Amino acid sequence: MLLLLPVLSACASASRTAPAAPPRVGPAGGALMVVGGGAQGPETYARFIELAGGPDALIVNVPTAGGDSIDLATAGRGLRAAGARNVVVYHTTSRAVADADSFVAKIATARGVWFDGGRHYRLVDSYLGTKSQRAFEAVLARGGVIAGTSAGASIQGDYLVRGAPSNDNRIMSHPRYLEGFAYVRNVAIDQHVVARERLPDLHDSVTSRRPDLLGISEDEGTSWVIRADTGEIIGRNKAFVYNGRDANDPGKPYLTLHPGDRYDLGARRVISRAADGTRLTRRFVDGLFA
Repeated sequence: MLLLLPVLSACASASRTAPAAPPRVGPAGGALMVVGGGAQGPETYARFIELAGGPDALIVNVPTAGGDSIDLATAGRGLRAAGARNVVVYHTTSRAVADADSFVAKIATARGVWFDGGRHYRLVDSYLGTKSQRAFEAVLARGGVIAGTSAGASIQGDYLVRGAPSNDNRIMSHPRYLEGFAYVRNVAIDQHVVARERLPDLHDSVTSRRPDLLGISEDEGTSWVIRADTGEIIGRNKAFVYNGRDANDPGKPYLTLHPGDRYDLGARRVISRAADGTRLTRRFVDGLFA
């Protein structure tokens, strides 16, 4: 028995120091914020600025999805109003410019990237596969944060929904625009889902045909904050999961999450509910958000 003690002790020590398994879905470093569009509460910008390293961190605002609606003079205004003091607007519709070292150098030390809303295909046309896209990803490698609202939320997924090169948001899949930036892998992302009555769309058009894909969505004013495989819901409304391993809401093709809930995107299961350990019932919480 005495001879075994050093061996057992060594095994226990090795177990304690064994590296964690790499994420299956989310980023290996840094954080993502998947924002459902609409007006954002102060908690969204505050969390983004915090994850970027504080008000003095270099933050990149990418308004490219907005197309003709872009006003470069006011781009990044929401971030500045929330306290960010070092915001750079990063925009081009030229892939040659997006691939230029001099253009990419502007964001070489960035700690945060915020993609504005608009049409997803404009982000694909301008940045997918370019040095700019790799510079965005490098922000995560530095431990920073990438966020996006509306189209800027969906572009973070692996499978791109509503990416058709038109203004018809009802087209869920387009053969030339199925690839997002894949900050979360094997995931499709939708947004504005309650406000625009889109809740069934992700199931009906995508996840019911692709059981390998996890679908996530969020309503306006609501965000997923994702580190590795763990997602936390913040904001004022609900988020949703399609093709998860927990039971769906009764009679629905999705599971509803509320602010404060935490979800394992790799295991596709709820980690915890904000109402756990309280006297609040699920029915009561659902009623508050009805």
